Amino acid sequence: MKTRFFLFGFTVSALVSSITAGTLELAPKETAPLSITQTEPWQFTIAVPGLMPSIDGTIGVRGRNANIDIGLDQILQHLDMMFAMRGEARKGPFGIYAEVFYVGLSDDTQVGGLINNVHEVVNPYLIDWGVSWRLINQPRWFVDFAAGSHYTNVYEQLELHSDPPLIQQTSQRFVTNISDDLVARLNNDISHSAFITQLKATIDADITSQIDRHNSLDRHQRKPRIPIAPLGGRIEEDVARVVQNFIQTKETALRARVDALRLKGAARRAAVRRIVSATETRISNQLALTLNTKLAQAISRDDGWFDPYVGLHTRYNFNKTFYTAVRGEVGGFGVGADLMWQVEGVLGINVTRSVFTEIGYRALAADFENDNFTFDTVLHGPQITTGVTF
Repeated sequence: MKTRFFLFGFTVSALVSSITAGTLELAPKETAPLSITQTEPWQFTIAVPGLMPSIDGTIGVRGRNANIDIGLDQILQHLDMMFAMRGEARKGPFGIYAEVFYVGLSDDTQVGGLINNVHEVVNPYLIDWGVSWRLINQPRWFVDFAAGSHYTNVYEQLELHSDPPLIQQTSQRFVTNISDDLVARLNNDISHSAFITQLKATIDADITSQIDRHNSLDRHQRKPRIPIAPLGGRIEEDVARVVQNFIQTKETALRARVDALRLKGAARRAAVRRIVSATETRISNQLALTLNTKLAQAISRDDGWFDPYVGLHTRYNFNKTFYTAVRGEVGGFGVGADLMWQVEGVLGINVTRSVFTEIGYRALAADFENDNFTFDTVLHGPQITTGVTF
């Protein structure tokens, strides 16, 4: 995607330029260069990065993809919870750091049809941890090499809410429409393949066409308001298969009843018609229950993967109060995602010797595909970070 290539290009150029500038370190204190043999106390930093994200890309499941183009305004409209925390410990040239980022989003959509409405939930979170080593340490600037791993987890759930009265009406109409074909099949007037062909056509006309009557669900899932895969993208196919299996099971049971009568000719045909007519109501009620179970369910996925990475964290101190910093990482390497990259650039202010605030921009991209799941997105947006060093 164009946004991804632009941001990735920015990452590379920012890293190159930052080699002559400085490194991203949560600690705001300006220190003189020290020999790695010198003993220094541990220094700790805790910060809260306030990311204001947008997300774009593609999220797919079972061969169906959603076009994700969700701005900050939509994120805020559907936000249930957001949590972020970053921490670092440093002693001399060695550092260890970790970060947690979680967001909970939900959405409700009216559909119309056998599925009346849907409720969607997506809860992605990221855990980042790694170690760093100071490669260059100058009075105003330094460069750290970093190596670590991202763990990304995406939980998605789609709740389907059915319309029971409409399902009952649809089931009755469907059973009535297939009764003649069922009688003909029991009388061996049509072959099994011909019966199945006609059955599929009637299922499509009477049932699957009513699941998403106005294509509202399909349109919504192709372009959702939260970053979620189209979990219900194949619901029509699944329901058609369930109904076909249901009717074939009923046909087998009815054939056993008719054959047990040991009738032939006109008597057998009359018995078939009576048995089918007598069981239509029962079959339609059972079908309605089966459909309601299938169309009132929760479909969920929980996907997670690790992305090892390497990167550079740089920082340049203008004076004791103001500084700029850049953080860049690239990874994945096919272990988890085929490609993962992250860039963060900030302008910082040391409010006191211990308290600092940073204003910047951050982007995180992942191109992951496994187990019928595709997650190819860029999360990006402005970020305000406040922290304390002690």
